[in-house]
Amino acid sequence: MNLKTFLAAVRLYWKTFLVVTGTVLALGLTWLLLTPTRYVSTTQLLVSIQGSTTASAYQNDDVVAGRVNSYIALLTSDVVSQRVIDKLGLSLTAAELAAEVSATNVPPKTSVIDVAVTDESPEQARRLAETLAREFVSYTDALETPTGEDGQKVHTTVVTAASEPHSRLGERLVLWLLVALTALLLGAVAVWIRSLTDPVVRTAERAAVAGGVPVIGCVMSAATASAGDLEAYRRLRTRLRATTGTGGVRVLEIASADGDVDVTVVASNLGRAMGLAGSRSIVLDAGLPESGVAEPAPEPERGKDAVNTNGDDESGQTEDNGNDWPEPEHRPGGFPDTLSVSAWAVEPDLIATRAARLVGRLRSDYEQLIIAAPPVLSTITASVLSDYADAVLLVISAGTTRRRDLSRAAEILNSTGSPLIGVVLIGQVSDYTGISQQNGAHALRSGQ
Repeated sequence: MNLKTFLAAVRLYWKTFLVVTGTVLALGLTWLLLTPTRYVSTTQLLVSIQGSTTASAYQNDDVVAGRVNSYIALLTSDVVSQRVIDKLGLSLTAAELAAEVSATNVPPKTSVIDVAVTDESPEQARRLAETLAREFVSYTDALETPTGEDGQKVHTTVVTAASEPHSRLGERLVLWLLVALTALLLGAVAVWIRSLTDPVVRTAERAAVAGGVPVIGCVMSAATASAGDLEAYRRLRTRLRATTGTGGVRVLEIASADGDVDVTVVASNLGRAMGLAGSRSIVLDAGLPESGVAEPAPEPERGKDAVNTNGDDESGQTEDNGNDWPEPEHRPGGFPDTLSVSAWAVEPDLIATRAARLVGRLRSDYEQLIIAAPPVLSTITASVLSDYADAVLLVISAGTTRRRDLSRAAEILNSTGSPLIGVVLIGQVSDYTGISQQNGAHALRSGQ
């Protein structure tokens, strides 16, 4: 996940990011506020050799360097800490006091040792630093013995008295910064986990993964009031032509995965966009009736030679030749013609006997036939109708359709050999794979 992808994911899951980041930040700041301010007092010790001669100067430097390293370890040892505790009558353990003491050789390779003592009380920090320096000098003087015939002796001296205690403001600022960075990091992790486990399709990237086909458009599902509202559908029209070759698609089936999108409106808007490009279009509405009760299937009108109500002539052959279906409904305002065959949604068997002739007739009368099919997961009608389509589009509602439903719908269509070419997203989409919003509708940057 790069920075662009992460920022887009944060915009999409901003509530998750704010909740996690805010919670961690609040807990961290509460901990910092409840933690008492600590003060530090410093002192300096000098390690030297008494009675040295010029001839042994280089040897003495090596001795001092070794002593400095040893003294740094002794300053934080339990034995020295216990001498300070006994001197001041503290209720601490030697290990607890040693944890508050730090000793360093600053600058390096010198005989000067910086000692710092930390405590919640500024006065106590200073007392500890003074006492530690005195007790350490006394302790090392007792340890050291002459190192040579010339009476050399390593000696430790306090060169800087305990300083005025000061709070560790820099350390506290670093802690505040670490808390903030930790909150942001955990918020980012929460967004990443949410994006991986979100059961709902919210982005074009997730739709492409779940459907196994590319997202070729993003439009709004409301009926367009004017030609200016069709910008996203124009882009979808262009994308379809680019995807299916120079010949384009003569018969296009549009189906939703689970019925959360009104595909009839989408088909009508797309047909209108195609009409603006000079293609005479018709929408074959095979969707489920809103009432849940199928309307009667459109019966072929009997020719003048028909002799009985069953449509059979005297030889027993059906007179329906595909040219006697009811006339499509002509809609004003540039909308495509429509023909309702909603009975097919609940009686898929009708498709086998009637769809081939009807689609054949409409192919000859129109440049573009758009089939608005019922939901794939509700009936097999969409799969059956795909046999008569040049291409199939799955339309899903961004932020509503579940990934598993999209995957199942795509699997069902692919298992029947349907020419599924892509997914179209409906709704407001925050995405990072090429979706942008223009003129109130979303569209693909590619295929403009």
